[in-house]
Amino acid sequence: MISHAVSTELMHTISRQFNTSLDLDEVMGQVLRLTVEATKATHGSLFLLDEQGRVSRYILARPEQAPEISPHNLEKVMAEGLVGWVYQQQQGMLLDNIATHHRWVKFPDDAETHSALAAPLLHQNRVNGVLVLRHEQPHYFDESHLSLVTGIAGQAAIAVENARLFSQIRHERETLDALITGMPNPVLVIDAEEKIIFTNAAGRQLLALTQVDHPALASVEGGLILKAALKELNQNSTSSTREIPWSDGRIFNLSLNHVARLGTVLTLNDITELKRLDELKSAFVETVSHDLRNPLATIQGFAMLLEMENLSERGRSNLSGLLQGVAQIQNLIQNLLDLARIGAKMDEQIEPCDLTEIAEDVLGGFELQLAEKEMTLVADLPAELPWVLGNDLRLSQVVANLVSNAVKYTPKGGRITVGLSYEDGEIRLAVSDTGPGIPPEEQDQIFERFYRVPMMENSEWIEGTGLGLSIVKAIIEGYGGRVWVESEMGVGSTFICTLPALPDMPEE
Repeated sequence: MISHAVSTELMHTISRQFNTSLDLDEVMGQVLRLTVEATKATHGSLFLLDEQGRVSRYILARPEQAPEISPHNLEKVMAEGLVGWVYQQQQGMLLDNIATHHRWVKFPDDAETHSALAAPLLHQNRVNGVLVLRHEQPHYFDESHLSLVTGIAGQAAIAVENARLFSQIRHERETLDALITGMPNPVLVIDAEEKIIFTNAAGRQLLALTQVDHPALASVEGGLILKAALKELNQNSTSSTREIPWSDGRIFNLSLNHVARLGTVLTLNDITELKRLDELKSAFVETVSHDLRNPLATIQGFAMLLEMENLSERGRSNLSGLLQGVAQIQNLIQNLLDLARIGAKMDEQIEPCDLTEIAEDVLGGFELQLAEKEMTLVADLPAELPWVLGNDLRLSQVVANLVSNAVKYTPKGGRITVGLSYEDGEIRLAVSDTGPGIPPEEQDQIFERFYRVPMMENSEWIEGTGLGLSIVKAIIEGYGGRVWVESEMGVGSTFICTLPALPDMPEE
């Protein structure tokens, strides 16, 4: 019989062992050795089981012990023996004399064992192991031994589960590290003090990092560029990406993500080649657009001459369709040329502009369209707002495109609201409608060239080139502003533009 003092001291010692390491083989071997010594057992072994009840590891009390159970015998022990019974019943068992118990599977080289006990490593109703002690004397073990071993097995079960979770987390982290390290795109993690606490191989190469631990972002190559872009992105709650030029001529798309308790993750994607291809495409579109204008003007001229002829009703209808098609193509060409000129910053005189006056002039041109669709227009255009820097014609184009877009997509009898306001050093233009709304998954693409929101069921086809919002984005961003959309399905959409406000009103 084991005294209460010995049991208490052993449980305390074993508890300390479990808290010293997460190396399962090391800890379990040490715990098994201490248990065998305290109980004065002849042999001890520990069966660790997987979720299907198969033996995944077999630990002996002493390293010098020869493994006396072969894989075949392990299966027999689990199917017919004491270990299998303890696993199935999820409770300990004491065999005071194995000669009278059929639960003990006796092997030819196991002549020394005459009594045994086993206890399950039970955690959350799952047995993840079985602890077994044997002795050469019959009737050696009693209930005090079984109670002690059951308590030890309970602590061991928790340790096994903790080690399994630790191993799983370590494996997942190693996999994640391998993925991030092997990424061709530079990845950086910076803390609240803007020190680089992690970067992958591509990031170290880009920033020319040496072995310096946690350098300040501003101190590395290109760090000031990243610091400035980071500041702009942190001030802009509507965007987490920005294009940045690098010192060697490359262009990167910088993506920012804030991760709780970690820091800010910066990912850089080299888009230099994409930008070059985009410039080639723009040059091609501009060339083709110019080449198409003269033939279209000729077609339009002859068609207008035909209007003077004595045509039949069907002929006049066909001629009207022809002129309408020419006008649509001319509008498309003009939009393409506008995008090319905006991108190249051509034909623009930048000067202080009164956005209130511009918006009032533009809205006056929509009276007929609004009347035809019986729409209500609400305009909130304060007269004393600060001015912005830009071009009158381009800013008129911004307001016209946004309002035209709202008129197109708002059903008959709807409501359009145009508002200007001053917030945090910026002039804010907002155009709201009561249209069908834009699905969330489409909102990031709405400002791309030629992009049209897919038609919803039972909706009417709406004519357009898919370039109006692209032109708005190009103009606003060209003047250092921002543009985005806020939309709710079945309620409507609000397109918002902001431009830096001039500090002083220009003199008339």
